[in-house]
Amino acid sequence: MTKGMSYEEFKSSLRDSAARKQVLRSRGRPFHVLLSQQFGRSDIESLCDTATAIRRLDRHREGRGFLRGVLSGQRIMHLFSQPSTRTAQSFLAAADKLGANSRTVTDLSTSSFAKGESVEDAVRTLSSFFDAIVVRHHEDEFATRAAWALLRSHRPIPVISAGSGRSQHVTQSLLDVYTLRYSFAERGGIDGKTVLIIGDISRNRAARSLAYLMTKFDQPRVYFVSPREFVPERDLVQYIEKHGIEVRIHETIESMLREHGRQIDAIYVTRLQQEWDTGGAPTELGSSDPYILKTQYRELIRPDCVVMHPLPRVNELPDQWEEHPGFVVWRQVRNGMWIRAAIFAMVHGADEEIRARARRLELIP
Repeated sequence: MTKGMSYEEFKSSLRDSAARKQVLRSRGRPFHVLLSQQFGRSDIESLCDTATAIRRLDRHREGRGFLRGVLSGQRIMHLFSQPSTRTAQSFLAAADKLGANSRTVTDLSTSSFAKGESVEDAVRTLSSFFDAIVVRHHEDEFATRAAWALLRSHRPIPVISAGSGRSQHVTQSLLDVYTLRYSFAERGGIDGKTVLIIGDISRNRAARSLAYLMTKFDQPRVYFVSPREFVPERDLVQYIEKHGIEVRIHETIESMLREHGRQIDAIYVTRLQQEWDTGGAPTELGSSDPYILKTQYRELIRPDCVVMHPLPRVNELPDQWEEHPGFVVWRQVRNGMWIRAAIFAMVHGADEEIRARARRLELIP
């Protein structure tokens, strides 16, 4: 069925839950990683458990040796056409933890794309040499088109989106949920929690991906602070509300925190992404006053309120916040490596083996 599917039919299938499973899963597990919506609660729990198993095995002498053999002989292409430090290095470190070999292309002007090669031909060529492709691209549909092309080929390999234009950043949202799960481990988990997301939501792929993923939990609340021109798109709000989740939107951080600050369990700060605007010099890329999480706002929230940021940050989250007990940004960064290693294990069918070894060594329940 999928081999004869047109690209428009493939894109359409991604909007339907049942159809998504047909095109993005294989043998009962996620294969291509493109959207937050494709993951069910059981997928998320399994990924988080695998990430924890990898993290603990990596600290164990026997466990570390075992991990290095999990993907030994596998080759992973990291195709990054957008500037990236954390995401690229996180994926590379994750592959290395599991013993995979990595290659990276960052300058597409030195590749056949500069000669006009199509996405379809390029990824089918790469699939001859590699066992998975990680893609970060400025075009919204690059990863989607790559996955479609490979599903129609004789050698389909997983495509993992590392950020697609202004669309989604699914692996970022997965590491964010892993960080929330860790942070709320002694407070009943993510269910029922209130998460505040700050930024230009309509064009911030990390913010939107996290909002989509929150719908997989029981009765959370998702609040937003955003400039009026970049409020969450109606489709996103409707999707969240369809899952019975309360949504609130304010135009300033101060008004939100003065009204709801004590009930907020986590604040997810993002910068205003002025690089998408025309004009603005680099020195003007900071957030304006209503979207800076000022240090005096600490008195409006609880000490156990989790504070996160996907990075890079400019001025929107002052350094003084690192003194806040709930500040977990640097743990969040490191968790990116663990969750991306878990994703590699999942798409290659090695996650159950990893959890089994960790249980045998009494590293996880």
